[in-house]
Amino acid sequence: MLVWFSLYELVLRPSVIYDAWVIEGIAHQAGLLLELFNYDVLVDDRLYTGYLNYVSLIGSQGVVIGPGCDGLVVMALFSFFILCMPGSGKHKVWFIPLGIVSLHLLNVIRASVLTVIMAKNPGWLAFNHDYTFTALIYGFVFFLWVSWTKRVANSFSANEK
Repeated sequence: MLVWFSLYELVLRPSVIYDAWVIEGIAHQAGLLLELFNYDVLVDDRLYTGYLNYVSLIGSQGVVIGPGCDGLVVMALFSFFILCMPGSGKHKVWFIPLGIVSLHLLNVIRASVLTVIMAKNPGWLAFNHDYTFTALIYGFVFFLWVSWTKRVANSFSANEK
């Protein structure tokens, strides 16, 4: 885990390439999700970074998705939790990517809901960003970890004996 955080802080974060790729995906997908619910959406580069990082409902303020909000650190944390747990490597190969995709989708939902909150009641944004969704994201990581330890790893271990 120390290797990941060192790699992230010294190589990935300064280069911004991976953050930009994930942030642009979140912004674009949040826009699509909001359009499914018949919202008129603007997805834009508000920070002039060269990639999409801003989502708003037309006619209102929106949210900027920054490098700390892309979920890469949480995905790494989840991956290391699973890698450090007992269980078959061949099952970790599918469970970790499934968890990462699930976390990404949850982050897209998070960005979408925060965009609506910003448009409808901006005073609620800070609390929901800082507490509600932080608890939901880390609660979901905990759920995935418990699912691995109680169900996936144990059920496959029993079947492989």
